[in-house]
Amino acid sequence: MAPTAEVTISHETGPGFDITLADIIAAARADARVTFSEDARALMQSRREATLAALDGDTPIYGFNRGFGSNVREAVSTEDAERLQTNLIRSHSAGVGDAAPRDVVRATMVLRARSLARGCSAVRPELVETLISCLNAGVTPVVPRFGSVSASGDLAPLSHVALCLIGEGDAFLGAADGEQERMPAAEALRRAGIEPLSLGMKEGLALNNGCQYTAAWMALAADKMLTSIKTAALATASAAQVMFGSDTPFSAALHALRPHPGSVTFARWVGDLMASSPIRELHRNFDIDGEVQDPYNLRCAAQILGPCLTLIERAITTLEIEANSVTDNPIDLNWPLAEGADYDIDAITSGGHFHGMPLAMDAYGLLQAAGVMAKLSSTRCHRFVDPARNRGLGAQVRWPGETPGPVDEQEARRRSTSSGLMIVEYSASGLANWIGGLAMPSHLFSISTDSGQEDHVSMAGNVAQRAHDAAERLAESLACELAFTAQAARVRRETQYLKTRALGPSTPASSGGDNALAAKPAIEDRIDENGRPLQRSFEEVWWRYFDADALRLSAPCERVMTAIEEAFPTVVEDRMLADDLNALADRVRSGAIAAASGYAFDHMPVGA
Repeated sequence: MAPTAEVTISHETGPGFDITLADIIAAARADARVTFSEDARALMQSRREATLAALDGDTPIYGFNRGFGSNVREAVSTEDAERLQTNLIRSHSAGVGDAAPRDVVRATMVLRARSLARGCSAVRPELVETLISCLNAGVTPVVPRFGSVSASGDLAPLSHVALCLIGEGDAFLGAADGEQERMPAAEALRRAGIEPLSLGMKEGLALNNGCQYTAAWMALAADKMLTSIKTAALATASAAQVMFGSDTPFSAALHALRPHPGSVTFARWVGDLMASSPIRELHRNFDIDGEVQDPYNLRCAAQILGPCLTLIERAITTLEIEANSVTDNPIDLNWPLAEGADYDIDAITSGGHFHGMPLAMDAYGLLQAAGVMAKLSSTRCHRFVDPARNRGLGAQVRWPGETPGPVDEQEARRRSTSSGLMIVEYSASGLANWIGGLAMPSHLFSISTDSGQEDHVSMAGNVAQRAHDAAERLAESLACELAFTAQAARVRRETQYLKTRALGPSTPASSGGDNALAAKPAIEDRIDENGRPLQRSFEEVWWRYFDADALRLSAPCERVMTAIEEAFPTVVEDRMLADDLNALADRVRSGAIAAASGYAFDHMPVGA
C-alpha cells in the first residue's frame, strides 16, 4: 500500500471523505501534509454566525453562557465568554507524567480537527486551521501522558493541546525525522509563523470535549497489532515447517465447517505461506517421526489467533467510526436546516458523545489479542528449547544441532559450555507475563468525578494506553519466537541429518496381533547411490540424511528467514543477544519482517 501523502479534513462523510486508520498513521508518524477543504471552512463559518445570531442572552445554554460540569448553574455574560473559555483550558491543563509520544499527540490533533470540521460544534473554522497549521509546521503540544478518565472527553490531554494553540504551555518543534526541540508554545508558534488563537464563546469547550486522545492511542495500537498478527501468521507457518508440523489444520475445507471469519482468514494466510514447502513434503507421509497430530500451538493456531485478528479488525472498524464522528457537548442539531425553517436554539443539545466507552470496549479487545498472541508465541519458544519435544534440534537449539555419532573432545567441550538461545525463552515468558499484567479491564471500574455530575466514566484512555504498550511488547515477544525459528531453520540445513524413530509401535511384529506393524529394521547402515549414509542407528536412535535443499522452507518463509538473520544472525557461539533481539523487534514493529515475505495478507473486514 502506497503511503498517504496528504490527508484532507472535510465536513462530509462517506467514501472519499472519511479519514481512515492509514490517514491517521500517515499524519501522525510520517508527517503527511494535512489540508482543510474550502467547503468545510465555509460551512463552519456560516454555522457559527447563525448560532451566535440566534443567542438571545437569556436562554441558558451549557458551554455558551453557563459554566462547566458542576458549575453549570452559573451564568456567564457575553463579555466574559472569552475569559471563561481561556480559563477552562488553563484550569483543565492538569495532566501528569512524561510527555505523550509525538505521534500520539499528532493523531489527537488530526482527529479533533476532523470532529470540529463536521460543523456541529458551533465554532469558527480558525480552530481547525490552527490545528492543521501546527501539524504541517511540526508544532507538537507537550501533553502529559496521564490524567484522563475519558468521559466529558479526554479533558486534561485535549486541554494541553488547546493550551498550545492559545500560545501557552510548552511545545516541541521539529519534523518526524529531525530533532525535537522543546520550548514555550508561544515561541514555537512564533517560529512557525502561526498566530495564537483567542477563544470565543464555546470554543475552549469544543477543543477539549472529545475522546480523540484515547482514539489516538487506540489507532496507533491497532496499527501495530495489525502488523503483529501478520507477523504471527508468518511465525506460525515457519514454526510448522521447522518443527515438522502439518499444513492440513489450515485447509479451507476444514475451516469451512466452522467459518469464524478471523480463523478462516488466518488459516488461509498460513496455508498460503506454507505452500510448496520442500521440508513439509519430507514428512507428509509421517515417515520422519510417525507423529500424526501436532501440539495445539501449531494445530490450533488458526482457532487461537483467528479470533485475535477479528478483535483487531473490530477495533479498527470502531476507531474509524469514531474518527469521523462528532464528539462534543453540547452539539448543535439544527443542521441541516429544512428549507424555510428557523434556527431552533433548543436544538443545541447536551448529550454524551464525549463518553469513551465505545472505544474502551474495543481497545480492551486489542489487549486481549496481545495477551493471547504473546502466550502462544511463548509456548512455541518453550518447545524450541526442549530437546525432548523439538524434533531433533537439540538443547537450546545450540549450533550446529544434533548429529549422529560421537563428537570429538573439543566440540563436546564447546557444546557443554554453550547456552545457545536458552534465555531468549525466558525473555519470551517474561514478556507474555507482562502483557497479561497490562490487561486490567479499567473500563469496568468507573470512579465518579465532578461532584457526582459525571458519575460513570469510561477510563478508556487507560485501556488504550495499555493496549499501545502491549502492542510494543508483543513485537518483542514475536522477535523472540522468530529468532528461534530462524536458528532452527539454519540448524536443520547445517546438520542435514534428521533424528527419527521407527514407524509403528515398539512391540516387535513377532509378538503377533492383527495391529502389529513391522519393527525397526535390523539393519545398521543404508547407503544411497552416491555412497552417503541414508539411515544409521546409534544406541537405538535413528537418523536420516537429506540434501540441504530438501530442508528449505517455503519461498515466502525463506525470504523471512533471510530478513530475520540480517537483524539476528545465527548464534554459532554464545554472544550478547539483547541488541540483536531489539533490532529484530524494531523490524517486526515497522512491518519489515511481514513485508519481506512478499505475501499480500489480504483479508475481509469484520462483517463483510
